[in-house]
Amino acid sequence: MREPSLPVDASNNEGKYNLLRKFSRYFLINFLLTFLAYLRKRIDELSRQLNNVNDELRDLCTTFGQVTSYNELLVRENAELKRKLKGKGRARDDDEEPEDEDTGDSRQTKRQRRVIHSSEEDEEVEDERARVSLNSY
Repeated sequence: MREPSLPVDASNNEGKYNLLRKFSRYFLINFLLTFLAYLRKRIDELSRQLNNVNDELRDLCTTFGQVTSYNELLVRENAELKRKLKGKGRARDDDEEPEDEDTGDSRQTKRQRRVIHSSEEDEEVEDERARVSLNSY
């Protein structure tokens, strides 16, 4: 035997469906607004961090430019001092002639030692000569 079916109230189901749709829209809109507010805060924070990093980068670029300029000045000054030292060395070599062979041998030994030294030691010797040269003026 078949059970009697209950009459389906179509308007009641439609009302429930409409209520569910309105309820779903409300939560969806509320969720989207909350998510957008979160994204706005996150974007503001990232923008603030980016501005801070840009400021630091600008300061570093300025400092780098200053250091580079100072380095160029030192390179020029170093080249000028080397040129002066070479000029004085040539003048001294022309004026001073070895009096005996021992003096000539010692000069040759010094030159050989210079070749044996590393480039850093040569630079230190040249720097010391430059300081002596500057102090003599």
